[in-house]
Amino acid sequence: MDLGDPTTNPISFTLGSADEFFTEPVGARDEDGYRRAWQRVVAEHGAEAARVTRIAAYWEPSAADRRFLDETFADAGLQFIFERPEPARWDGALAKAQQVLDEILRAEEAEELAAEARRAREKQAGGELLPVLRSGSLGGSDVVRQTMPWLPVAGRDLFATFAYTALTPHGTVGMRHVLSKHLGGEADFTGIVTAALDSVKEGLVLEEAVTETGRLIRMHRPDGFGAAGAVMLPDFHERMSGIHGWDELTVAILCPDDLWITRSGTPDADRLAQEVRAAGQQAPELRPSLLSVTATAIDLVVESAS
Repeated sequence: MDLGDPTTNPISFTLGSADEFFTEPVGARDEDGYRRAWQRVVAEHGAEAARVTRIAAYWEPSAADRRFLDETFADAGLQFIFERPEPARWDGALAKAQQVLDEILRAEEAEELAAEARRAREKQAGGELLPVLRSGSLGGSDVVRQTMPWLPVAGRDLFATFAYTALTPHGTVGMRHVLSKHLGGEADFTGIVTAALDSVKEGLVLEEAVTETGRLIRMHRPDGFGAAGAVMLPDFHERMSGIHGWDELTVAILCPDDLWITRSGTPDADRLAQEVRAAGQQAPELRPSLLSVTATAIDLVVESAS
């Protein structure tokens, strides 16, 4: 149903509260469109006329449909946008209706864009709760685990804390870390983990490259933040292995913002291992790391020495 087409008359029947309604499209010029729309609603949904509280449409009902509505829905309100023209004036009426609908749709689109921009500003101001992957081999890891709630990813070799992450006015990434003293107990921690994992999977993008010896998959997020935390998702192995039937995955984390994935035991896996060993550290809390991921375990294979 094209809501921008004035030659269509979408007729909506609201039952009881505004939460339950059914819409059926008919032709704008139909003399019995309201009656036929209601017949479809009854046939498809078993609706009862006595429950209808409001009827809304683009076009005013014809005289015949007026009689039908009065007889069938005595207590229901009626709303429509366009008055029904005389038969000879339909072309002009449809042209004017098209202009009105175009303006309505443009206004709705502008409102949606404004709302999305508002949500983005709020998200940026408050920060997005995301996992922060950390290398256990780095100094201070024990202190971090004592002061921040954490989860093992590859045992203690790779673990995750949590932080509200956002761009600063200078274009750098700012983090407001969740501290153990901020939590009221296990339920609070469960809520933090759930929210962070929900955030990290939002908008994940997969890109695939065909190499001379196989395939590589890159996982990242449009905003550039924290996609490496996706390795913590409960369905990560199931989702990624299901693409090409790879039972064991080799996952390279060169920086916190993306993952490189291929099948273990392949030349591509060997190349990822070489890249990890040679890579410089791009985040203070995480060394470039190579993981082996199966259906039952995540293990650290190698990490950069630098």
